[in-house]
Amino acid sequence: MKDLRNLPFRDALLSGVCDLAWQGDFGKGVSTGSGIWSDPGANPCVLYGPAPAANVSNQGVPIPQWRLGMVLSGDLETEFVYGKLVLAATTDLMPGQVYQLDENYAATLLTTSNVVLNASVVVANVFAPATPAGTYYIWFCRAGHVLVRASAASIATGMAETTATGGQVKFLNSHTGGATTLAPLSAYGASSNITFTGNTVNGSPYITNVVSAISGGAINDLQLGQVITGTNLPANSIIAAIDKVGGQWRITIGTNTTGNQSVVQNATGTATGTTFTVTNMVQALLYWPTATVTN
Repeated sequence: MKDLRNLPFRDALLSGVCDLAWQGDFGKGVSTGSGIWSDPGANPCVLYGPAPAANVSNQGVPIPQWRLGMVLSGDLETEFVYGKLVLAATTDLMPGQVYQLDENYAATLLTTSNVVLNASVVVANVFAPATPAGTYYIWFCRAGHVLVRASAASIATGMAETTATGGQVKFLNSHTGGATTLAPLSAYGASSNITFTGNTVNGSPYITNVVSAISGGAINDLQLGQVITGTNLPANSIIAAIDKVGGQWRITIGTNTTGNQSVVQNATGTATGTTFTVTNMVQALLYWPTATVTN
């Protein structure tokens, strides 16, 4: 296996389609000069923080300097707020993780045990495994169509609640005792409803000719850090990078081991047109949700 962190252009590899264009649907689409990718240059796929630090996509303070609480709008009804994240230890920052913001726009990874009632609930889109302790800044999504990290028990049309796993929510028809309701935040897909097809070659780290089953083409519902299963994939596989070769999309197979999500692993067999399934994210709608009530 090889580590993407040791390769040239590491940031471009890890950011995947986030570096190609950003259309409000979390890193997919084509460049149009509109949405959050344009002025003032905000990119929710980027982690901002102190220099020097490993696995930080962009160092230093952006110019013009943004303010905590600043709001920007993207496509597909998305809205983002600029917040601060203080890490006390090395942490895996993964797309789709759910946070709460306090009155000073400081973010805390949301769990059932630390939830603060009436706090704003937001979603981050950063892929930064093994990020060192420090103070960082992220554009957090608080409204629109998003991909959210969810438990395997989540159902389509379910309403969200907290779980014991930091940054992960569960979508159910009736809420669990002790969990806190997050509303309005709802799923419009059940767990494992995100699928795509592609080709594998034994010993290669790539899934090629990738086509999304939901979006009818391209990769509009795929995201870095998604846990994936399917024939010829090694155990604990994730999407570690997304890029385009010629006219086809390609995925790099990574590992879901803590701190090592950027480490590449190889397919175990050769096949064409295999269906792969995302197991840890659902498509969701959020409209300025808060932690409303503990059940």
